[in-house]
Amino acid sequence: MTQARARTLLRDPRYRTFWLGQVTSTLGNQLTIVVLPALVVPGRGPETFGLLLAVESVVMGVLLLVGGVVADRYSRSRVMAVSDVLRLAGVAGFLFFADRGPLLPLLLAAALTGAGAALYEPAHRAALAQVVDEELRQQANAFDSATKRVGGLAGSLLAGLLLANISPPRTLVIDLVTIAISLVTLVWLRLPRVRPQDLEQDEAQGIGAVLAEARAGLAEVRRRPWVSAVMLQGTAQVFFLFGPNYVLVPMVSQQRYGVEAFGWISAATFVGSVLGSLAGARITSKRPGLWAMNALTPCLLTPVCLMADVPLWLFCVAMAIGSVGVGCFMVLWYTALQNEIPEEVQGRVFSLEALASFGLQPIALAAAPVLVSLMGITPFAVLAMIVLLISTYAVLFVPGTVRLASPLKTEPVPAAAR
Repeated sequence: MTQARARTLLRDPRYRTFWLGQVTSTLGNQLTIVVLPALVVPGRGPETFGLLLAVESVVMGVLLLVGGVVADRYSRSRVMAVSDVLRLAGVAGFLFFADRGPLLPLLLAAALTGAGAALYEPAHRAALAQVVDEELRQQANAFDSATKRVGGLAGSLLAGLLLANISPPRTLVIDLVTIAISLVTLVWLRLPRVRPQDLEQDEAQGIGAVLAEARAGLAEVRRRPWVSAVMLQGTAQVFFLFGPNYVLVPMVSQQRYGVEAFGWISAATFVGSVLGSLAGARITSKRPGLWAMNALTPCLLTPVCLMADVPLWLFCVAMAIGSVGVGCFMVLWYTALQNEIPEEVQGRVFSLEALASFGLQPIALAAAPVLVSLMGITPFAVLAMIVLLISTYAVLFVPGTVRLASPLKTEPVPAAAR
């Protein structure tokens, strides 16, 4: 991203407020990710910690489609503010019940943070498209992604520093402060709702209405085969490659290089993601889909490093290069959806995108160690490479994927279906 583009974005008070609030929230969220096991495991054991993660993931997955409908019905900044309130309550529950008291309130806290994430994810991407004009969206997505990665890394480092000097509960209080800052910025932002005026007074209620609106979002995806194809690509790659990597990379790195090695690999991954996001902002090709798919190819290096006993520095380089590609892909993909999908259904489409990308991740996390024990690491890595290559380049044969845009202008969905 050029400095001129960055200055243009940050001169806009709406984007500046949106960006600062979300970066602060990202830093605090990373604090909780690092601190929570230090709070839960000593008193309740690793099984309880695993149960908390499972509850949070399940609730998020179940409510994602609802989050998309809500993001399209109401002001997206208010939806994100409600998400912050839910997260605030959830983190407060962690603070009071993580190491003592009945288990049920702790599980409820995990459910609240999962529900908050389900509201946040679709609303955030759709809100960014409201805040920034179309010609700056690619740069805004890159800037948003890069700074959130930096915020995540800073949050991890800050958590380690704070845990070494103050108690875990006091460290968790800082996350409550960051959520409160995000909440204030969203209340100030006050984005207008995008629902057509003629539908504001007669919106249907209930589960049936929510499902009907979710189907309208699905219809927008199905009317654009390239969008459906890339979403299915993400599902396959998360299940066979990116999901298992969360388990296999730390496991293999610890066995080969020691307990400290994963810290170096994680740092390399963060750096690669930031560089990839910034690189994605500079691509101006008329065939961004080709660039996006080629950018995913270096992810083949990770299964190669899982198979071969490479030096730690080479493993770090491979992870960094693969993360550059993923960061670049995500900027181009999110920008394409924001530009292609009608504004009033973007929340539902982004909820479907999140569900397609991460819905199977908990299963992949659980299945990866079992499959590796049955197949061996080398056959599993080869399978992951085959799936990555086929799914990456097969989608280029679907009309619209090369340009990440529909070949012909599609007719809008009738207002009654929205």
